[in-house]
Amino acid sequence: MGNVQDGTVYLSLDADVFDDESTVARWVGHCEFEERSQIESGPDFLDASDAVNWWRKRGAKRIYIRLDFGEYLWAGEGPPPDAPSRLSVFDPVDPRGRPDGVAKTFDERRRHFAEAVIATREAAALDEGRRLTRRREAIHLSIEDLADRVGQSTEWVLDVESGKSAYDVTFSQWVNLVWATRQGWPEETRVGETKSVGWVAQRGQFLREAEVFVNNMLGLYD
Repeated sequence: MGNVQDGTVYLSLDADVFDDESTVARWVGHCEFEERSQIESGPDFLDASDAVNWWRKRGAKRIYIRLDFGEYLWAGEGPPPDAPSRLSVFDPVDPRGRPDGVAKTFDERRRHFAEAVIATREAAALDEGRRLTRRREAIHLSIEDLADRVGQSTEWVLDVESGKSAYDVTFSQWVNLVWATRQGWPEETRVGETKSVGWVAQRGQFLREAEVFVNNMLGLYD
């Protein structure tokens, strides 16, 4: 194991954005040496300044603190190094390093994560709906006609095509939509009965899987 004073210490927050919001986040740190295979880990701390002091007592001279959203602070010996440029110096009383500030940081992280998940789901659902619309329009089929073919209301089809309800569509319903938006409907459906699968499209991408499923039934893929 290398000497801590010759290594570089990195401190960051450790908590899972999937955990309950009451989860306590802690500052964790490790020291990296020139030989990348060597890493020395330190204990966890509620306060960043306590973590910095512990590593300084171990002889650490280069200490970086990673704050929320990729911002780094310098807590090592002397002025900040040239890189990364304009690196700020860690202040022991910085509220972001204290327990209350950490809790606020993770609340922000969880909020941003939740917003990103929602945006991704909405984009995927919208893409799936547009894909269905393109299939329907390619054979000059009206929404009313498609609804009639799959035994659903026009509102149901509109909600799927708009992405509003794409995550509520079961795989068997996606398969039925694929059959119904092919030129060979309804004769093609006689090649085999579509069994009810029942799961829902968790990622809004099951229309593509349904297309593959139908094509395989028709022998269009090896």
